[in-house]
Amino acid sequence: MKLDRPIVLTAAIAGVVVTGGLTSAAAVTRGPSAQPIGDLYMCVNSSSHLVTQAWSFTVCPAGSEKFVQAKATSSGGATGATGAQGAAGAQGATGAPGDVGATGARGAAGAQGVTGTPGAEGTTGAPGAQGASGLQGPKGEKGDAAFLGAFYAAAFYNVGDTNAGAIATVACDPNSQNFTAIAGGVQVLGLGAGAESRNTPVSSSFPGRMDWTTNGPKADRLDGWIVQFGGNAGAVSDKAPEKVKVWALCIPSTNIPVTQTFTQN
Repeated sequence: MKLDRPIVLTAAIAGVVVTGGLTSAAAVTRGPSAQPIGDLYMCVNSSSHLVTQAWSFTVCPAGSEKFVQAKATSSGGATGATGAQGAAGAQGATGAPGDVGATGARGAAGAQGVTGTPGAEGTTGAPGAQGASGLQGPKGEKGDAAFLGAFYAAAFYNVGDTNAGAIATVACDPNSQNFTAIAGGVQVLGLGAGAESRNTPVSSSFPGRMDWTTNGPKADRLDGWIVQFGGNAGAVSDKAPEKVKVWALCIPSTNIPVTQTFTQN
C-alpha cells in the first residue's frame, strides 16, 4: 500500500514485532485451528501517534493511517518432534459403481447332463379338421357280365299226349348240377294245329328238379324248372295241352341263395 511518510515502530503485538521500514503484512491466525482470518495492519494517529490494530478487511480509526507490519526475522527454531499418529478417520462413503466390464470369452461347453425322467403323458388333442377329398381313383377294369355264360334250356314234349294235369320239367344240364335256373315257364301256344284253343291253366311253375319216385321236387335243387298244369282240378276237365315246351334261363353258378321273406301261419 502507499504510505505518506516512514515511521519507526517497535511494539510486541500478538507475537509480531514491527520495526523500521514497512514491509509485507503478517498473516494472523485464530486459535489452535490455524485457519487464517486475514492480515493484521497497524493504524497510527498522525497527531497523537497512538497505535492501534486493524484487519485487512477493516478500516483504521479517523485520523489514523494504516501501515503494514514488518515481520521480525530469525534463524528459525529447531524442528519439533513428530506428533503421534492421529486416529484413523471415519470410513468414507462407498464410491459409485464402476463401468460394466467387457463381456468375457465364451466358456467351454459343459459335460452332457443325465437324461431326465420322461414327462407325464399329454392330453389328447382335439380332432383335426376334415381333410380335403382325395383325387378320383383310376377306373377299374371291366368286370364280367352278370349273365356271362347264361343260356336258355328247353324241353319239348312234342308227342301230343300231355294231359290237363301233367307235370313237365327241364334240366339246365342233364349231366351236371353246376347251374342255376333264374327264370322259367311253359309254352303251349304255337305248338301244332289248334294250340291256340288248348288254353290249359298252370298250377305250379318254379325252379327245381323232379324226383319221379315220389312225384315231388328234389330238395335244394335249382338247376332246372318244373311246371304242372291244373286243367283237371274241376268237375269238368279242361282241354289237354297235348304239346308243351318248358323253358329255363340258366347261368353257370350255384351261389345264388334262397331267402324266404314271408310265411303265413
